[in-house]
Amino acid sequence: MSVSDNSTYRVEIAYDTKQVNVSCFGMMCIDKDAEGHYDSVDELPVWMQERLATLSLLHVPPPKNDIENIGCRIGPFLYWVYK
Repeated sequence: MSVSDNSTYRVEIAYDTKQVNVSCFGMMCIDKDAEGHYDSVDELPVWMQERLATLSLLHVPPPKNDIENIGCRIGPFLYWVYK
């Protein structure tokens, strides 16, 4: 994985309510303000919305579908977003 500051965010969108949970993991979690619970994707930081828009175009794995400096789609409603 080629990530500039090694921050990876786990973004899970609830199927039924469309609410979003964001948590950061990895060695460096630079933007702690992005973590938390959101009522919709529209409330996420713009940089995260842009990456999710790109990742949502990918097929649900398998195979692994990592996009350098953007993220990876893990499942139908689960993403890893890089910053």
